[in-house]
Parts: sequence; C-alpha cells; structure tokens
Amino acid sequence: MGCLWSYEKNPKGGIDDEILIEKALLYLEFEDLYKLDELYPKKLQREVWRKKLVSQGCYYDIINWLLAAMYFDIKQPDKYLKRYGKPQLETRIEA
Repeated sequence: MGCLWSYEKNPKGGIDDEILIEKALLYLEFEDLYKLDELYPKKLQREVWRKKLVSQGCYYDIINWLLAAMYFDIKQPDKYLKRYGKPQLETRIEA
C-alpha cells in the first residue's frame, strides 16, 4: 500500500511494466508478491529484478538476498548475487 504514491492515479499511457515490477519487488510483502505472477511471467520479473535491483550492488543487499532465496528460488543466493551484483558500468572510452 502506498508504494506508488508519487505516480499519477490514472496515467494516460499507464505505468511502465518494469517500474511496476521494480516497485512491487521493493515495497510489497511476500504474500502480495505472488499476485505479480498473475500479471507477469516469472522470467520477466527476474529480468527486471536483476537489471534494476541486483545491479545496484550492496545498496539492496538484504532485499535481494531474500528475493533470491525465497521468491525466485535460487539455490545459492550468495553466489548468484556476487556474480550479478556488480554494477553494470560501461567502460568504453570513445576516441
């Protein structure tokens, strides 16, 4: 409740799916997260989670560990988060 307070109530274009998934993963209780399965496939949820939250590194450490272990059923969450938890920084230098 209240996790999307800053968004317009009836947006003209709707709320972007990635934003909705990201905010739901961050702010909803686990009982409510399972309702996301009715709206979006688990594969999309996991992609958004990895791209938006896991890539933040230690900023969302505890939340990411709980989501990995309890929601996405990842067998070795520590290993997974260590592998994907490094920020995806672009290191190309244009000449």
